[in-house]
Amino acid sequence: MSEKEHVIVGTAGHIDHGKSSLVKALTGTDPDTLPEEKERGLTIELGFVFMDVPDYEKQIVFIDVPGHEKFVKTMVAGASSIDVVLFIIAADEGISVQTREHFDILQLLRVKEGIIALTKSDLVDADQIEKLNGEVSAFVHGTFLEGAPILPVSSVTGSGLAEIKAALMAAGRRVRRREDCGYFRLPVDRVFVMHGFGTVIAGTVLSGGIKTGDRIEILPERIETKVRGVQVHKEKRDASGLGKRTALNLHDIDKTLLRRGQCAVAPGLIAPASRLDTRLHLLKQAPKGLKTRDRVRLHIGTDEVIARVILLEKDKLLPGESMLAQFVLESPTAAFYKDRFIIRTFSPLNTIGGGDVLDIAPPRHKRFDAAALAGIRRFEGAPEDAAEQFFRKTSDKSRTAEEVSFGLWAGLKTVENTIQKLVDSGRLKKMAADKDKRYVVADAWPPLLQKALAAVKKYFAANPHRPFMPLADLHSSMSGAADEPMFKTVVDELAASGAVVRKEGGLTLPGFEARLESKDQEFADRVEAIFRKAGYEPPLGEDVCRELRLPLNQFRKVLGTLLQQGKLIRLDPKVIYHRAAFEKARESVMEYLQKKRSITIAETKDILRVSRKYACAVLEYLDKTQITRRNGDVHVIK
Repeated sequence: MSEKEHVIVGTAGHIDHGKSSLVKALTGTDPDTLPEEKERGLTIELGFVFMDVPDYEKQIVFIDVPGHEKFVKTMVAGASSIDVVLFIIAADEGISVQTREHFDILQLLRVKEGIIALTKSDLVDADQIEKLNGEVSAFVHGTFLEGAPILPVSSVTGSGLAEIKAALMAAGRRVRRREDCGYFRLPVDRVFVMHGFGTVIAGTVLSGGIKTGDRIEILPERIETKVRGVQVHKEKRDASGLGKRTALNLHDIDKTLLRRGQCAVAPGLIAPASRLDTRLHLLKQAPKGLKTRDRVRLHIGTDEVIARVILLEKDKLLPGESMLAQFVLESPTAAFYKDRFIIRTFSPLNTIGGGDVLDIAPPRHKRFDAAALAGIRRFEGAPEDAAEQFFRKTSDKSRTAEEVSFGLWAGLKTVENTIQKLVDSGRLKKMAADKDKRYVVADAWPPLLQKALAAVKKYFAANPHRPFMPLADLHSSMSGAADEPMFKTVVDELAASGAVVRKEGGLTLPGFEARLESKDQEFADRVEAIFRKAGYEPPLGEDVCRELRLPLNQFRKVLGTLLQQGKLIRLDPKVIYHRAAFEKARESVMEYLQKKRSITIAETKDILRVSRKYACAVLEYLDKTQITRRNGDVHVIK
């Protein structure tokens, strides 16, 4: 039974309209479990009850929510993950205050399926039922509940229970499976301690899967812990997954660190949010409009945080209007792209609106800024627009499909198809990455190429004596503008176009020739002459510096230029050969190898008539440049 797909059914309605009684009548289990609830006859906490229906292909799970106005916060936490609402109106009282507020919340959360139960039908006659039916039909007209079954029921006599069950089963069949981005996420709506087991968190898995032994992170506190056990439908399981009511027994963690409103995720998946860009809608019946910097209660997932509203398009949001807005949170929360949220006034408590999360890590925006508004609107547009904006937000970094997948909370296959469309239409560009497929926004690419080429030209204008610009220097000059895959692709494309020329681990400009100032060139000629004359046993660099009585900085500049020009070759930190001497030594060693197949240090000493130090330096450099390789005590042709 527990392997069936779960359908989460949430109750909603005014206090004392019989929500809990109906759930008990349908399932045989009282969802109110706290002594205070039983004593007061009032639902205070969320109640969770499974309903087993033989031969039904799904598993119905009830979340029973409080109806009292003081517990709307708890009601929103419960309603945040439901598939179907069991909307309850007492036949003897009709539509009441919390009926309306709960219904506003359900619409703002965009619940798509539901049935309407007229409870306590045994207390009224048929005429009253018929009259209420008409009132309810008018009340839900133009909403997701228009055309939904309106069914009289009595938890006392049992009349109508079979019809309610049948309607719930039919609604459950219409529920479409949530899209799974593959990364584990469970908003926490219950925390408790089980004797002999320890701390347990529970909620509905909204994506991905979890199994015993997995590590999870609890947001926003970023507590990392290990799953000791998994339960589904009060049965111990090895794993659980998308859409299932799941309890996780956590390893060695104090219950006081946990609370409703947290979110369990795969470790390192996402950072807690302190700002949110949103599309905010104000209810028509909101008592008054919102102004920038108004303080509100933001309900998102199972959490409630205090936030200030920054209106980005106008100075005031009027009832019935919608607008792009940024929430500045007074404490961090776990939020995800396209999460639905509710806002309530700070005091007195009234539900006044809600909307969609569009960006979970936005910068601080300047109000009325056209570019910022255009970027936010891309997030609420077509999948291609949202994906493009994800890349635009981090134009200095290339991104993979996997990063976009959890950033936009969409399935990997869906994201890969979206990215391919963007590449085909010229809106994204693929990087020349060796491993991952990485992409950037296409229109940011030409300026990046120009920036790199300008950096190369500037380098040679400042260093005309150097024959090439080291790649590390170019990358450093572009710091903050390109990551490694982007940099590699920039270099490849500049070289392929002929704008630069690769040279000895660096780049130069076409036709460029290194030149020193006349005074430096004179010293360079003298330094080169010394090394040329020294042959196979050259002096140390510091000895040459002293001999020519050069300032150390000037000598290093001259020596560096000769090395970069290739006129001198550094075999090891202490040994520098003139190129002519090295080429002659290389030819001698290779000629010997062609005859003998291998050569030792001692044989190299004899051939070149040098000390062991120089023989070792020559052979090691030949190995380093992959002309030869060491094999035990000898060196052979590679």
